[in-house]
Amino acid sequence: MFLRAMRSWYNNLFLNSKFSDFAYLGDLSQYHLTDIQNRLRAIWSEEISVHETYQIVTWSNKNSSYRICYTLNGKFIQVLEEKWIKENLIFSYDLKLDLNPDLLYLKQAV
Repeated sequence: MFLRAMRSWYNNLFLNSKFSDFAYLGDLSQYHLTDIQNRLRAIWSEEISVHETYQIVTWSNKNSSYRICYTLNGKFIQVLEEKWIKENLIFSYDLKLDLNPDLLYLKQAV
């Protein structure tokens, strides 16, 4: 009985979850671009836009999409936008220049 309850709890929490894979990654600044690409490659489509001093990677699936800014070397800069498609919600984030000096280049380009 206890084992069945634990298995049900695990399945509901991890296998049937409706949370985004990005939510499970947690602090994205702890990941290099290639780490995230390797984790999401099979289940998310990816589009990369390379600029002079930074790159913007957009990941999307049927439920959500994320626009994230990285240095040309793949270091995380900031999440720019998050879309929840089914809920028709868009979250855009202001550039946080005080937290990341790499954003100075991005601020000038935007």
